Amino acid sequence: MPILSLVHTKGGVAKTTSAVYLATAAHRRGIDVELIDADPQGSALEWATDAQGDNPLPFPVVPATRPLTVNSGRELSIIDTPPGTAQVIQEAIDIADLVVVPTGASPLDVRRVWPTLEITAHRPTAVLLTGVDLRTRLADEVKALLEGEGVPVLATPIVRREGVRRAYGTAPANLHGYDDVLTELMGALVHV
Repeated sequence: MPILSLVHTKGGVAKTTSAVYLATAAHRRGIDVELIDADPQGSALEWATDAQGDNPLPFPVVPATRPLTVNSGRELSIIDTPPGTAQVIQEAIDIADLVVVPTGASPLDVRRVWPTLEITAHRPTAVLLTGVDLRTRLADEVKALLEGEGVPVLATPIVRREGVRRAYGTAPANLHGYDDVLTELMGALVHV
C-alpha cells in the first residue's frame, strides 16, 4: 500500500487541492484510495463535508491519527499536511513512500521550497509545479533551476485554471492534468 505525502512548509501552494485531485484521479482508475487530512485546519475534511449531497467525493477523507499512522489496507493513501513545521509534517514524510512538494512557479515560491526539501532529503521526493501560467517561461526556468540542483520535478505542471479553484466543495469533474501527474507518481513509486 503506497503512501503519498503532500508536504510544503509554506501554505497556499495547493497541497489540499492536489491531494483531492490526485485521490479523484486514483479513484477513477479503480484504485482503492483514501485521503488522510493531517492538517489541524481540516481543509480536506471541510472539502469533503461541503461536497456531500449532489456531488460527493468518491473516496473517504479521514482525520489523521496522532501519532500519524496509516493502517487502512487501501491500495493508496494520500496524506495532506499543514504548512509550517508541525511534528505531523515530519511524521508524514517519514511514513511516505514518496513525498510530493507542490509549489508555485515563481522565484519566491522556489526560494521557499529549499527548507522543505531539506526536511524531505531522507525520503524520495518530487516537486509538482502548480498554478503555472503558460503565457510565461517562468515555469520552465523554475524547473530548470530545480533540476540543475538535482531536484526531481514532475514533467506535468498544473496550469492555473479557474476550474481548479472552483472545484472546491465538489468532486472534480475535470482533472486538469492531475491524471497525468498520478501516472508519473505511480511510475515513480514502482522504482522507489
